[in-house]
Amino acid sequence: MAAWATVYLSRTAAPCLRALGPGAQAALPCVSPGSQPHPPGCRPARGRTLHLTTAAPAGHNKWSKVRHIKGPKDTERSRIFSKLTLSIRLAVKEGGPNPELNSNLAHILEVCRNKHMPKSTIEAALKTEKTKDIYLLYEGRGPGGSSLLIEALSNSGPKCHSDIKHILNKNGGMMAEGARHSFDKKGVIVIGVKDKEKKEVNLERALELAIEAGAEDVNETEDEEEQNIFKFICDASSLHQVRKKLDSLGLCPVSCAQEFIPNTKVRLADPDLEQAAHLIQALGNHEDVIQVYDNIE
Repeated sequence: MAAWATVYLSRTAAPCLRALGPGAQAALPCVSPGSQPHPPGCRPARGRTLHLTTAAPAGHNKWSKVRHIKGPKDTERSRIFSKLTLSIRLAVKEGGPNPELNSNLAHILEVCRNKHMPKSTIEAALKTEKTKDIYLLYEGRGPGGSSLLIEALSNSGPKCHSDIKHILNKNGGMMAEGARHSFDKKGVIVIGVKDKEKKEVNLERALELAIEAGAEDVNETEDEEEQNIFKFICDASSLHQVRKKLDSLGLCPVSCAQEFIPNTKVRLADPDLEQAAHLIQALGNHEDVIQVYDNIE
């Protein structure tokens, strides 16, 4: 992919697939952020600078390891398909079932095909246009003062709210207003590390292409199958324009969506990391939850 004391209903939710854990990051120039105070234990997320900045490799980041411990392969595959189904339903709800007229849906279907999602499952999800699904966004706090955003799609808002609140309270979290302020809505294009000519693309080259395409940041990370990927981050309004440009530059887009990107991050002690991982896994296992976002470093 959050829990909140308040449920925000949004008509502009964006389906998304989450890339796992922070990795190396390239950043672009920007105006220095304002000097507003930050909550205790939090620091501003890395800003855009003129030089390459290398964080710990994705595979060696502690939160990446703890956050994405997977179950049996068949169970994980089923979970991914379940979340893709929710994303299809949300895209259909917002833009209709015709991918030629609904670019968000078209990009999700592309991801489904890349993940070898059964055609029958995709077709069933596309037929949910007339269902009474409600998009829900919950704000919450996790262990160690971390912020969470939880996207859900449900035909019963009260039941979903009750379930999410119960999961949070049971696993060291709580509904809490204000978590939304720890995140910015951004466009995210996931790109494979090999271009269309099957040549490896390094982080420095990715940065050059990001500048040319109009992206703001580049993160090197891993997907749910532990394959290296790049996440090109841009203004939400220019998502499809940047994707098309990256494609024309010879890169291979894997997915394209809007996501909540943390603007402040919090570092947790090991016990809190473990508890946060269990909480996020429990939230993600709920049948109505599309995505769980966190600001854990």
